Amino acid sequence: MPRHFHLAWSIAALVALPAYASADQKPGTPPPDCEARVGYDRDRMMLGYLLPTSAGEKTCIPFSTVGVYPPPGYKGDFYVDEFSDAKLRERWAECKRDKVCYERVSKQINARRPPNKEHHTKDPKHRHLLGKLTGTGEIDLKTIRRPAFFGSPPYHEPIAKLDSRTYTVEFTAPPDPHEQIHKNMTDPVKLRGWYIRGDGVDDGKGGKRRALIVMTPGGGGRIAAITHPEDRLYRIEPDGKTTINSFPSEKSGGTGQQMWREIASDFNAAGFDVLLHDRRGVGLSSGFSDTNTLQQGRDLLAIVASLRTGEGLRAMAPSGETRKGRAAADLVHGASSEAGVPVLLFGNSRGTMASGWAMTMNFDKDCTYDMPTISCKPPVGDKSIKGAILMAEFTSGPGYVMDRPSAEDEARGLGEDRTLFIGGTAVEQNVVFFPSSAILAGIHKWPAAFFARGLWDYAASLQGTMESYRRVQGPKELVVVRAPHPYEVWPEPEQKRVRERMIAFAHTVMQGKSSVSGARPWSNMKELVATSSDIWEPSTQPTVVK
Repeated sequence: MPRHFHLAWSIAALVALPAYASADQKPGTPPPDCEARVGYDRDRMMLGYLLPTSAGEKTCIPFSTVGVYPPPGYKGDFYVDEFSDAKLRERWAECKRDKVCYERVSKQINARRPPNKEHHTKDPKHRHLLGKLTGTGEIDLKTIRRPAFFGSPPYHEPIAKLDSRTYTVEFTAPPDPHEQIHKNMTDPVKLRGWYIRGDGVDDGKGGKRRALIVMTPGGGGRIAAITHPEDRLYRIEPDGKTTINSFPSEKSGGTGQQMWREIASDFNAAGFDVLLHDRRGVGLSSGFSDTNTLQQGRDLLAIVASLRTGEGLRAMAPSGETRKGRAAADLVHGASSEAGVPVLLFGNSRGTMASGWAMTMNFDKDCTYDMPTISCKPPVGDKSIKGAILMAEFTSGPGYVMDRPSAEDEARGLGEDRTLFIGGTAVEQNVVFFPSSAILAGIHKWPAAFFARGLWDYAASLQGTMESYRRVQGPKELVVVRAPHPYEVWPEPEQKRVRERMIAFAHTVMQGKSSVSGARPWSNMKELVATSSDIWEPSTQPTVVK
């Protein structure tokens, strides 16, 4: 029996998923009926469904399945009630009383304790590749890399053409609880990025309206980092297994950054204003800690408000003109900023945690899970926020951790110990990294949500994303592709399809419609898997059953 069914769980009779058992424990759902090997980033056999593809009539299409189910006869909302912040803290307290458990999980917690590796990077070349700024305090906004940089060879990125409508922006935020409590830091944090002004979107009434997409990238995301076209995230070894390449490399700060900028370009071409920013502690932004996603959710709500009020805001126009406060907000908006514009929060991977927390605090409740004393307030209630776009989501919570996590997952707090990692980092470090079930608990109050993910994504089992989708009451869509977690390795046609569907969703929300047209229909997990296009991420070859 896996170790997390012992000390890590203070629930009697939790049961693991037996091979080929019911896939989501809901009546009428076909059980998995095959196994297939996937390449990056699992490199193992996974459960799947037999479906017709171009490879054969009985092709096994794999997916990540949940590792823990409610015990027989369980009453209540299992994946919410048993994975709440309070329950995770209780399990951490129990773990601390066991030497083996405490040493194992503490190693994971300490490995991810702030600051990150980038904070200590002194190599000028690496800092250049990452777009990392030097110095503290009020910097000259002209020193920040702009979209035009990426128009030169060998990059030739579409975003370079948007330089003339891009405003360099800087927001002011407080130090997070870890910085205040453990490091006695008091200096404000500066969150920086690009605001790309759009032409407006169809308002559904024969006119146009301005609308904003706030983009929060994943853990490796840096909006101004360089990605050389020759560099790739991973390589395939002679034995067929995959290995992640090391970055920064000779030519790149990281991989996939150009694709994040491409998404921004597509949204802008569709008429949307787009804000790209680096989270605290990385890239263009200042700060010591970059892992508190609850604080990053607060940052997002403050950014949206600051774009109306100008509080703590500096902005530089394409001409180089710089303003502060309300004048900066008006400069970015092009007119009075007071009324604001409707907003969608868009997060990828770790960015889904920040966006998910922001949505939770705005629509459900605002709780201080990263403070020594937890208190909750009513939701913020910013009416300009209309929904969320989540790609490779973590928001369904730790109850939906997939079965058989990898050794790398375990070392990063992502695996079977994720519940203990969450409780331990909150208690010992005043950091909320991976979310508890708090986001899932309030997701039914969100006005709209879009989900896109790889079928064998490690962040959450497919059942978790389905459950998040199910609970949303307003316009929604769930798109799946035959690929792992990172968007950057998804097949190019599927990347394009996902971008098109995200934009269709965003237009739907801005026009006040109740459903998203053009979505592929499904009613259970097998049907959802069947909606994936017949295109595979290259490291995984189709498994055909004779």
